[in-house]
Amino acid sequence: MVSLLFSLFTALTPQAEALLERGIEASHVEDYVKARIAYAKAKRLCPEDPAPYFLDGALTFIYMVDFVTDSLEDQFDWDMNKAEELAKAGLAKNGENARDLFFIGSVKIFRMVRYGWKRQYLKALSAGSSALDPLLKASELDPNLHDAYLARGAFDYFSGRINRYIPGVPAEATVEQGISEIRLVYEKGTYFQASAGQALSWVLTEEGRSKEALAVSQELVDAYPESRTFRWGLGELYIDLEMWEEAKELYKKLLADVRRDQPSCYTNIYQIKLRLAEVYASMGKEETAVRYCLEVIDNKYRIRRDLGYSDIVRDAERLLRKLDE
Repeated sequence: MVSLLFSLFTALTPQAEALLERGIEASHVEDYVKARIAYAKAKRLCPEDPAPYFLDGALTFIYMVDFVTDSLEDQFDWDMNKAEELAKAGLAKNGENARDLFFIGSVKIFRMVRYGWKRQYLKALSAGSSALDPLLKASELDPNLHDAYLARGAFDYFSGRINRYIPGVPAEATVEQGISEIRLVYEKGTYFQASAGQALSWVLTEEGRSKEALAVSQELVDAYPESRTFRWGLGELYIDLEMWEEAKELYKKLLADVRRDQPSCYTNIYQIKLRLAEVYASMGKEETAVRYCLEVIDNKYRIRRDLGYSDIVRDAERLLRKLDE
């Protein structure tokens, strides 16, 4: 999110700005404690500013996705509601301005993404639709506030493909429009460039443009080599592009890291094992692939199947049937 930085954080003290930057960098490598402390300090310094509450809420959502849990939804809601409340107070005090409109729209976008992650697509559409007006207005008031385009791009992309999920629902934008807006943030962003890159890689992959996505994903992993988040995306692209040896090595290392850092996050552990099953099957090592599939299926009650965008157990069962043919 390119030049959002200057306009977005001018209401904060320099010390608070530095804390927010520290928190964002920590979030990229899943150092949740460091990020949380930074945001808490920024809240104490600037308790009436929406930025630290918004970023803390975003951090909570990132954590929930990373650990495949919805146990922190109350905390997510509290921070996002507080950010929205303070932004609305800013509008009432200062009149219409890009900064407060940005926060209001971006809070709604995060709610949209959360509903989508929970597969509640109608709620996601409603939340996203309500975000469009404040984000469009924010961009009109400050055309250089590029960060607003990440949230706008997410909405436009999902709006453009909504009828893939809900037939007959008219799209309010095009898929390509959303991709272009997200790309703008990745190319010109400052604080949220990495988040935009992750989003860009994901949407390009979804649209069958894996080679383009690979370049973006590799850049992110090169910048943050220890990040689990960015390696997940790169692994998926290795599989899409049939880069089996690269995929095998990545997932073996990622599995070791998840077992060390997330030993009770069984969904992540077995998702990696499913990916290894797919890789070994494609390499002609069917016995190993079958073993990994059975591990996933035998542990299905440990796996969250109601969150995210795929059903790991169902996919393992399909692969096993294919291997048995």
